[in-house]
Amino acid sequence: MPLTLAAAQSDLLSKLGIEDVSVATDLMQQDVIIAINGAMQTLQSAGEDYFTRQKLLLTLGVGTSVYSIAGVQAVLGPVRLNDSIPLRALESRGEIDQFDRIFLGGTDYGSIAGTPMAYWVEYLRQGSAGNIQQVNIWLAPPTAASVLPATLAVEVVDAATSYSAADLATNALLPISQNYGESIFLPIARYLITRSSQFSRPDILAGLTADYQSAMQRLGLFGGFPNVDQSGTKPPRKVQA
Repeated sequence: MPLTLAAAQSDLLSKLGIEDVSVATDLMQQDVIIAINGAMQTLQSAGEDYFTRQKLLLTLGVGTSVYSIAGVQAVLGPVRLNDSIPLRALESRGEIDQFDRIFLGGTDYGSIAGTPMAYWVEYLRQGSAGNIQQVNIWLAPPTAASVLPATLAVEVVDAATSYSAADLATNALLPISQNYGESIFLPIARYLITRSSQFSRPDILAGLTADYQSAMQRLGLFGGFPNVDQSGTKPPRKVQA
């Protein structure tokens, strides 16, 4: 089952010896949030495969070339016009800037407004730095008025959410793929809660540490730098119309 914030809170409080959430102190709840956010960021650093996916529909505007999407790690191709026509995935911003010259036999830079035929995804992160929760989608050609109304269907991988103590009152779903909530996220969060000044369970510390090490090994992080693909060799998700 999908993991909820409330379930994660109850699990972590139990490691502090609290079985009734209503009696948890503010300090305990803050330490729970720190553990949850720390585990989320660990998965964020490990790559895009650990988070849930969703399809977004962007409303296209006249002459608009770029659309920004916040709260996502990655865009998965194909991107589709009106959720039906796959657009061609371009390799670089340069192909956007010279779209007419490269693909349509034109002589001018850029492209004349028309029906979108191609897209390029601009990631604002640099490795594990930069803006890791926003991407820009560039279209070529930009949308002409005669094409509207139109939408762009985009499948995305959600980014890690940063929670506050106030969020614990909700029952929001954590944006973690179902396969990794119990096997990776919770073991990491449980280990992080042992750093709380309220933790006083030496009898379970060894087990929590072993589970944490196993989860980190599954992520490929234990003893090394986060395995974010910085080589540029990851197979592109492309489709040609």
